[in-house]
Formats: sequence, C-alpha cells, structure tokens
Amino acid sequence: MEVVGTHLLAAFHDALEVRQRAAAHASELGAGEIDEFRVIVANTVPGRTTKRDWTYVHRTGRQVPIHLSVSAVADAAGQISGYVMVLQEIRRDVRSDKVLQQQAQLLDLANDAILIRDLERDTISYWNNGAARLYGWTSGEAHGAYIHEFLKTVFPQPLAEIRKTFLATGHWTGELLHTTRDGSKITVSSRWTLLKNSTGVPSGSLELNTDITQQKLVQEALKAAHEELELRVKERTTDLSDANKRLQILSQRLMEVQELERRAIARDLHDEIGQALTAIKLNLREFGETVTAEGMEKQVSDSLLILDQVLRHIRNLSLDLRPSMLDELGLVPALRWYVGRQAERAGWAIAFIADEIMPRPSPEVEISCFRLTQEALTNVARHANATAVEVRLEIGRGQLNLFIRDNGIGFDPALIGTGDRAGTSVGLSGMGERVRLAGGYITIHSAPADGTEIHAAFPLDPKSVETKHE
Repeated sequence: MEVVGTHLLAAFHDALEVRQRAAAHASELGAGEIDEFRVIVANTVPGRTTKRDWTYVHRTGRQVPIHLSVSAVADAAGQISGYVMVLQEIRRDVRSDKVLQQQAQLLDLANDAILIRDLERDTISYWNNGAARLYGWTSGEAHGAYIHEFLKTVFPQPLAEIRKTFLATGHWTGELLHTTRDGSKITVSSRWTLLKNSTGVPSGSLELNTDITQQKLVQEALKAAHEELELRVKERTTDLSDANKRLQILSQRLMEVQELERRAIARDLHDEIGQALTAIKLNLREFGETVTAEGMEKQVSDSLLILDQVLRHIRNLSLDLRPSMLDELGLVPALRWYVGRQAERAGWAIAFIADEIMPRPSPEVEISCFRLTQEALTNVARHANATAVEVRLEIGRGQLNLFIRDNGIGFDPALIGTGDRAGTSVGLSGMGERVRLAGGYITIHSAPADGTEIHAAFPLDPKSVETKHE
C-alpha cells in the first residue's frame, strides 16, 4: 500500500543512475532532455521484452542490484497502453563466495608475498598476508600504492625492457631489490603472470615474490671463498714455479761445480801424479841400465810395465773426466776423438758425421752434448749388444742437433722403470735433465730388435737458453 499510486522512479530506482542513463541515451539520439521513465522502457515494443540491470534503492537506503525485464502491453488498436515489469534481485552464489574466501585464505597462508597490481598504473590492488609479513605494510596501507615507488624497486635491467618482454610473453622472472618498511634491503625472486579480463584484454599482473636474501648472502660468501681459494692456489702455483726455477738453477750450478771439480781432478792427475810417475819411470829406466843382474833387470822391467799401465789408466781417467781438447779445440774434435776411442774399445763399426760449427756453442751446450754422448755410448756398450754406431752432429734452424744411432737389441720405452727394469732408467732421465738444463729437448726412439736412436736439440743462441728456462 505504501507504493501504490507513487511514481515508479521515486519508489524504486536510484535517481542518479536514471539521470545518467537518460543523459547518455539523449546523447546517442541527438535529442534534448529525455524523460527518465522513457529510459527505463526504451526500445520496448509489443511483442519484444527488454532486459537490463538496474540499481534499486531499499527503503533503508541500501542499494540492491536487480535484473529488470520490461514488456509492452497493447490495446485493441495496437497502441501501448501499459508495461509489465518483472524484477529479480541479483544474488551472488553463496557457494562461490565461500570458494573465493577459501582461496583468499590459502593465499594468506602462503609464506611468499602474493600481490596483484593494475597493469596500466602499476598500483597495488591485492596484498596477501605473506606480503605483509615480508615487507611490513598491511593490506590497507599497500592498497592503491604505486608498487615500484612503494618498494623502491631496483631492477636488473630497464623497466621498459621488462614490460616489453612481459607483455609479449605473458610472464617474467628475475631478481629484484626491494626496501621494506623498516628500511632493510632484501632480494626477492619475482615471478610475474599477466592477467586478462573476460574479453581477453590484459588488465593486471599477478606477482609472486620469494625472499632469497640469505641465499644471496651465502652465494656471495661462497663466491668470495672461491675467489680467495683461487688466489691462494695461484700464489702456491707461483711459489711452486719459483721453487722449480730455483731448483733448475741449483741443478745447473751443481753440474757446473761438478764439471769444475772434474777439470781440477783431471788436471791434478795429469800434472802432479802423472809427472811423479813419469819421474819414477825415468829413474827406474836409468837404474835398469846400470844394474846387470838378471833378476834385478827383470824386476825393473816389470815395474816399468806396471808404470806404463798406471800412466795409461791415469791418462784415460783424465780424458774421461774432462778431455782437454773439448776446451782447447771444441766440440767436434772432442767428439770425434771420444767416439773413435769408444769404438776401438768396444769393437764397433763407427760412423761420425759432423757439420762445421761456427761460431762455437756456449760451454753449457758443448759439455751437455759431450756428456750426453758419453752416457749414450756407455749404455750401448753395456746393454745394446750393438755392432755399429752412428753419431751425427748437424746445424739447422738455429739449433744444434745430435743424433746417436745403434743397431743393438733396443728396448720398449713403455717398460722402462717397471718390473725387472725398475731403477734402470736413471741414465735416461739424467740425460733428459742435462739436455733441458742446457735449454734443449731430447727424444728417444727404440723398439725390441730394432736398435735405438737418440735425438737431442740444443739452442745455438744463448738467449734461447734463458727463454727455455723461463
């Protein structure tokens, strides 16, 4: 009874909504002011029902959304004589509300910060409890804030580039630096997902942020420890390299001292002992000429024979220790003499081929080359059962090449230092070390029943020796 006889608009409709729709309808038609009631029944003709959503006002002032269906009633002449209106309150599905509430509660239980922001303005429209715990601001405080200024975001690359990738692919993942309410700097792993409305138009962004500050600190600590370890390894490697250089210098100095000592021994044997024995020989010879007793003469003859053997032995020992011709005449004459002498002792067929060396190599190269030949020929005499030996000295590409080849029984280089041959490769390693200290390199080729060939190359330029050591 309260509404009977009253104007429909005054009784039910939100007057402001009706006026706004009337003005919009008049603008569409290009007409002046339109009666508000005509807006409600617009486009309604007999035989066709129009349906629209409106807002009604409850007597308490509460706004109620409704579905309004309007049908026209025609008289006998076919003219509209009235309207039938059917109202249905728009009620949300209680079950849907419960589902939404449960989903919201689940989001609030998450430890990660979950937030939704407007795509165009980047303002925060949703802020879960995880975000409140992580950043310190409540949902009410964060709502509507411009997110990048609110959190003082530091991006790994320009924001324009990130937005371009995000809109093109619909997602983005990266690390961001944020500032919390208390001013702390935190690093988050941020995952963005593009949200779209019912028509498929991008409208927002769902952002999931996980605090990885402690992980970053651990990573930085591990990185620093790794760099420190690399630095220490580099320092130790440098120390080891320096120690190796000092060891090489010490080894070289040791060999130099050894050669000097050999030279002194050879000189003493030749000059002092040799002279003394020569004097004894002369005295005995003179004594033998004056004594006529047959027994005495035989004794003196035996003594002279023994002295000859001693002198020959001393001379050979002196030459083996340090042949004087190596210092006086050079490498080629010394090698020719030594190779011939060893071939005579062992009964080899010898071939010695040598290029003229001008200028003479350094003393280190000469003595290394000579000692290498000594060691090699000694090994041939002891182990090879060879009948022929070839020694060749050549100049080429700024280096001195020494080749020593025999036709002996050979050996398997892979077996040297193993099994029954263990401990027998000291001579080979010594030869290699001597050649390396002189700045050269050595290769040894051998096979059972195929003989052995040693090739050693020495630099002729003294500077190259220093380069090799370095």
